Amino acid sequence: MIFAIDFVGTNIGSGTKSYSLNFCNELHNFKTRDKIVIFVTEDYFKQLDFDEKNNSHIRYIKKPNYFSNIFFRLIWMQFILPFELKYMNINKLFSPMNICPIFAKIFKIKIVLALHSNLPWKFFNLMPGNYFRNFLTKKLMEISIQACETLIVDSYFAKDEISNILKIKKKIVVIYLGIDKKFLLPNSPKSFEENFNYSEKYIISVLSCVKYHNILNLLKAFKLLIDEKLINIKLVLVLQILDKNYAKEIFEFISLNFKNNEIKIYTNLNSKKLTNLYKYSELYLFSSYCEVFGLTSLEAMSQGCPVLISKASALPEINGEAAEYFDPDDVEDIKNKLNKMLTDNDYKKILVDKGHIHHKKFTWSLNVKKTLNVIDDF
Repeated sequence: MIFAIDFVGTNIGSGTKSYSLNFCNELHNFKTRDKIVIFVTEDYFKQLDFDEKNNSHIRYIKKPNYFSNIFFRLIWMQFILPFELKYMNINKLFSPMNICPIFAKIFKIKIVLALHSNLPWKFFNLMPGNYFRNFLTKKLMEISIQACETLIVDSYFAKDEISNILKIKKKIVVIYLGIDKKFLLPNSPKSFEENFNYSEKYIISVLSCVKYHNILNLLKAFKLLIDEKLINIKLVLVLQILDKNYAKEIFEFISLNFKNNEIKIYTNLNSKKLTNLYKYSELYLFSSYCEVFGLTSLEAMSQGCPVLISKASALPEINGEAAEYFDPDDVEDIKNKLNKMLTDNDYKKILVDKGHIHHKKFTWSLNVKKTLNVIDDF
């Protein structure tokens, strides 16, 4: 059998990019009888870490980097990719980027679609970008879901939510994501950020700068903590700027409310430096409203960092008893939980011990194995 995977995606740091790179790297550890054709941009290909000799059944078709632009990517995916697949006599496609080539159905190409976000149906008004683009994205996602034979989602929460909203009757499979190997290998390089004092007490939060990540409530809670002099500590925000207007609002809030360098912000930080930022932090803080999985809390657990996150969406399912939770709409609750986590060392140790065990349940090896099984099944 031969099938294709469409990993042509944005080069901006994102969850789908992390998914693509980790999946490709792990795929080379599998010895399959299937021949696999992978479409990928040149930039993505350069970032992969594998020995091509390990799996001669995998063939990469590299596309120009301008395909990372959503406009060019959609044109190619919808109107050119189906003909490429037909020309290569490929009748199965794994499309893991939330959208698939709808016209592939004309050539009777079967599609497995992976959906990594329920945001357009739950918090449409909190999505970054303009209304028209977001509306188009939502509609393409809905049509793609209807066009695919099987839908893969990242959690049982996501499965229940999307099936109830869209009244989906087709097969939906839950396959958990895995943790990047750089957080798991004891001898892997662990880069330090220059001019950062790791000996100072700090909290870390790794977020995309989007409204549904609820950053303002996080900052308001931290300000209460500082103002009430409950503890002397810094907050480190590692941000991926996706919504420039929201970023402006956040920076203005920080400028008006924090005068003593209590907040340290990094944008577009090299992910290799996250390992030590997690490791030496007092705790990891994550304030999102809408997640179908959420990897960063598991990454923090892997480095022995206790986790405090929203009791919302799929986060309780994924983190289980290895995290403490707060109401993301209740600033006072966030502040109180912060204070508890920072002052109760015995409780922190319990969470750290649970986290060391819990994060090991989520591996890319298991993700790739289950995904290949789904593709083989039809």
